[in-house]
Amino acid sequence: MSAPGVPASEGRSWFEGEGSPSQAGLEACIHCGLCMTACPTYRTLRTEPDSPRGRVYLMRGLLEGRIAPSDELVTHLDRCLDCRACETACPAGVPYSQLLEASRAQIEKRVRRATPLRLFGRWVLAQVMPDRGRMHLAADLLRLSQAGPLAAVAKAADRRGLLPAFASRGLAMTPPIAPRGERALERVAKHLPQGARLDRQEDGLVFRPAGRPKARVAFHTSCVMETMYAEINHETVRLLVLAGAEVRVPASQGCCGALHAHAGDRDRAVRLARGNVRAFAGDADYVVSNSAGCGAALRDAGHLLDGDEEAAVFSGRVRDVSEVLDELGLPQAESPLHAQGDPSRPLTVGYHDPCHLAHAQKVREAPRRLLRALPGVRLADLPNSDWCCGSAGIYNLVQPDLADAQLDQKLDGIEALDPDVVVASNPGCLMHMRRGAAGRGQRALYAHLVEVLGAAYPAGPHGA
Repeated sequence: MSAPGVPASEGRSWFEGEGSPSQAGLEACIHCGLCMTACPTYRTLRTEPDSPRGRVYLMRGLLEGRIAPSDELVTHLDRCLDCRACETACPAGVPYSQLLEASRAQIEKRVRRATPLRLFGRWVLAQVMPDRGRMHLAADLLRLSQAGPLAAVAKAADRRGLLPAFASRGLAMTPPIAPRGERALERVAKHLPQGARLDRQEDGLVFRPAGRPKARVAFHTSCVMETMYAEINHETVRLLVLAGAEVRVPASQGCCGALHAHAGDRDRAVRLARGNVRAFAGDADYVVSNSAGCGAALRDAGHLLDGDEEAAVFSGRVRDVSEVLDELGLPQAESPLHAQGDPSRPLTVGYHDPCHLAHAQKVREAPRRLLRALPGVRLADLPNSDWCCGSAGIYNLVQPDLADAQLDQKLDGIEALDPDVVVASNPGCLMHMRRGAAGRGQRALYAHLVEVLGAAYPAGPHGA
């Protein structure tokens, strides 16, 4: 696997050039082991190199020139979900995710790994995700496979084992996709509160509340949310306006680059971060995301564009939608929510902490406060609510066995709690958990936070 001409050289770092993992970051690890029980792969495999401490030791060996990448070493780094639970547990403040992503970027550039799945993944990351038009086209094609003749062909091919395993899993996870016209964010205008309005401007859309805005925010729509979960974006904007925010949606924004950074495509992640810093320049109080993974990537722009003062300011303004709604405050909901089919029973909501919301963005309490404030809701944390579900971007496609080991633990906890609804505010978590729940025949519904909040504030024409 090691590329020619890059053997280990004692005393000479295997890493080279800009973007190498920080020596200070690697040396910060004090080998205490507190990260190990927090780590999903260590809990599953019980091997030191599949723990954060072990991977830091491997990365430090590359830095110090004691070792070069082997098949085994690269496998240990590939197995990491980059969930960042170790960062929460670490008393020494090791910037593990930054070290891992920098190491993966070096390996991706200098080690040959040309499997068909990897080549396809690189093509999607390079040619599809950075382009909003191509993402919508991909969603259109996926939608064709969900209904009509193509759906029958896809199901038959899947039953006969004619589809690659990753394709079969991918189709099983894909949510029902709305027609392109119904994805448009302008459709929110019909459901804004009384007195609110939509203004179309050259640089995008602006949704204005009735009266003086409590805050001015800019909304990052996320390429996956915009195409596969358009209704969640619609509810996000509607609730922000209901809370009194003016919401700007820049037309020039792009993909957050999270999947690129996780996969080692650091150069493209940097370019995407730079593009978003430009797109969101302005006087907005906050840049709002409703996707845990995207929000974490946007907050990381200051690190990726190290030394860029504008990027640091941008990262400092990024907030999850739950934080902004919690700060601004929603009106008191009048109608209590209840269990489906039983108005006498409260709605039991099980809360799942997406890794990149709890561990990367440190957002835990705001979503819970919002849910507790809803009449008729009984909120309960899932067992080990901040343990990774195994989705981790495309991890569940390329490491299916390890991903399913994490998913099984999550679904076991859901079955023990038996909630009516499971809240997971990240598209990857929703897709992965819904697929697993359907396979088990679980009764719980899976929803984003804003979907549950939106149900407490029914929308009609102009809020009627």
